[in-house]
Amino acid sequence: MSMSVCTDISASDWLVGQDMPWYQLSAKGPVGFPAYARLRFLPDTPFEGQKTTDPGFVESWYETNTEQFPVVLEILSHYTSTPDDCYFCLWDGWGCEVTGDDVPMMKIPNRDYWLFSGALTDSGDWGSSYQPGTWRGGMPDPAFIWPADRTWCIANDVDPDFAVIGGPAEAIELLIADPRIPGSTR
Repeated sequence: MSMSVCTDISASDWLVGQDMPWYQLSAKGPVGFPAYARLRFLPDTPFEGQKTTDPGFVESWYETNTEQFPVVLEILSHYTSTPDDCYFCLWDGWGCEVTGDDVPMMKIPNRDYWLFSGALTDSGDWGSSYQPGTWRGGMPDPAFIWPADRTWCIANDVDPDFAVIGGPAEAIELLIADPRIPGSTR
């Protein structure tokens, strides 16, 4: 299956209504979860003085990112009663288009998103209404992911080299301990 674009964006009202600056919401996600973890996308530098902006890190970032998200979603799927009813936000700045008549956008200051729904197992399959841009072969990662029961949320803004996951303490502990997710921290 694939995700479907939402023409009713009311499922995002709880996120948009967070009382916090936009840059904190987009980078760290909503407040109120029992625990949080940071999912690092860039590996540690192999030697002192090397910068993450040095050549070769872009490739490492892509490989690490694409390998970690499925693991995170698989773990989090056990911490929701609605794994087949989830929401995914696609940032409009990737140069992608979403087709359809008057498709509304979820908006926070300085960021606009299309809202999609589907099962966690659909993540990354934006469906037929999505028209890819040129970034990473047209398959951008979701900016936000949360299940309908809102037991957890992933915030994955375009600027930081990490995502933040808020959710049940047990789930966060499992994410931090999982060797397939290197560098995850509180």
